[in-house]
Amino acid sequence: MLHILFRKTFISNFQRHHRLLQFTTMTTTQKLTPDQLQERIDRLPRMQIAHLPTPLEEMPRLTERLGGPNIWIKREDMTGLAFGGNKARHYEFEMPHVQNEGYDVMINIMDYHSNNARMTAAAANKIGIRYILVLKNSANRKMQGNLLIDKILGAELHLLDEFQSGDAEGYATRLKEQLEADGHRPYLIQDHLFPRIVGMVGFVQAGIELQEQIEENGLKNVHIIGVAGRSLCGLILAAKTMGLDWKFTGVTVTYEVQLDEYIFDHNKDIQELLDLPVTFDKSDMRVLDQYIGEGYGVMTAQVAEAIHIAAQTDAIILDPNYTGTTMAALIDQIEQGGFDNDETVIFLHTGGLPAVFTFAEQLAKFKQ
Repeated sequence: MLHILFRKTFISNFQRHHRLLQFTTMTTTQKLTPDQLQERIDRLPRMQIAHLPTPLEEMPRLTERLGGPNIWIKREDMTGLAFGGNKARHYEFEMPHVQNEGYDVMINIMDYHSNNARMTAAAANKIGIRYILVLKNSANRKMQGNLLIDKILGAELHLLDEFQSGDAEGYATRLKEQLEADGHRPYLIQDHLFPRIVGMVGFVQAGIELQEQIEENGLKNVHIIGVAGRSLCGLILAAKTMGLDWKFTGVTVTYEVQLDEYIFDHNKDIQELLDLPVTFDKSDMRVLDQYIGEGYGVMTAQVAEAIHIAAQTDAIILDPNYTGTTMAALIDQIEQGGFDNDETVIFLHTGGLPAVFTFAEQLAKFKQ
């Protein structure tokens, strides 16, 4: 049975909490201890979903092959929840929020091979809430990878063709309005602020966990590389709040998402929600945008090679959309001297494993 952990300082209504924290004043030079940072996270309702802590492992054979800095990997692919992934941490906070606000249906708009779509379906099942999934560019697709898992999990699938996908938001809004007319209280994820920052909350928590693992392993001069997104921003925020000198590289995986709108415009929202003395900004992350290729969902030869290298050195399986692209960037940057040899590079594995099977034919035919 799931247990929702309510804290004495819990404020159930996010909007009310957001307004109250606007009156908090803190100096920008103040740092927090891990316990103080944990106390701020514990003010929010939380549900035990993810298998935590996730391992921090060395990748000695990849390190040897590349002849550069020592490479470690943070295994967010091992969080459980329908093949795992970084979003299991997100939903530990988002599901109680949805449940406590009285919603009875969740609606999500995603692409046909979305990891978000799959993991939201799994999390919705954990709290027993109906889940409607509007999938762009999904009509007539083979039922494989994340799409297959969506189906198995019981998501109510609306598979849009290319024409319908141009108005996916309108399509979902009409579903929401019909549900409201039928007496339901639907939660259309894209309409709300909380889902845009909850992933950062989960990875502020992950930052506390990671710091303990880094200390246990005696790692120095830490440089973390991952997808340029909310999870990485959560780690940046944790590091800055605790006064750590970690460095960060973010890898973009799509031309369609603008980082300002997706993450940087919400740096004050997450700061106010958690009542923190600092927040992140653009200067905290080196962004690499040269590894996207033709676009999101189109695997390049460089990514396919990176997937094979990671698997054939340290037996790490990566996905073609996110972690494969990030590994391709890591390998290329080490070969080009983009990391110092005295750094400890930590690769953030955010999951996405079912997508491997969507690209089965291309991966099987790849020749190194």
